[in-house]
Amino acid sequence: MIIDSTVEPVLPVLRAVGKIPSGLFILTTGEGPHQSAMLVSFVQQLSFEPLCIGVAIHKDREISDIIEKAGYFTLNICPAGDKGLLRKFARHALTGDAATADVEHRKLPQGGILLLEACAYVHCRFSHRVSYHADHELFIGIAQEGDVTGDSKVKPMVHTRHDGSKY
Repeated sequence: MIIDSTVEPVLPVLRAVGKIPSGLFILTTGEGPHQSAMLVSFVQQLSFEPLCIGVAIHKDREISDIIEKAGYFTLNICPAGDKGLLRKFARHALTGDAATADVEHRKLPQGGILLLEACAYVHCRFSHRVSYHADHELFIGIAQEGDVTGDSKVKPMVHTRHDGSKY
């Protein structure tokens, strides 16, 4: 089924799906000229043991192959009220030096890039890429490390969409 939210009125199912809350994250992966970073919002904890995280990424994104080659990804959790990270990463994925230019960051011991403006991070070892005959693929990672990076009272950015047909 192709869903077009430009048709008025918006289908009730699209309005309902738009009410599903999600966070905003900057996903980073790779190193040097093969590093990449992009804004993602389709993220969910998938299990407790092992602690697995799922990230849905559109099939046409370059970052997908970089995740598989690197073998890991890091979710940098955007803090509520953030403008800097969103402004930098909202339009498209950045690769190479552009991925970390003008953003304070540090390399994690297991690889990965921690953006210091994030309120928390989760670093995952890449486990599976699942194609499910849709426009996105699911990337599953096993959490290896993570922490709150600053004031523990800072809340993560959470949002809902106008409707479920677009980001």
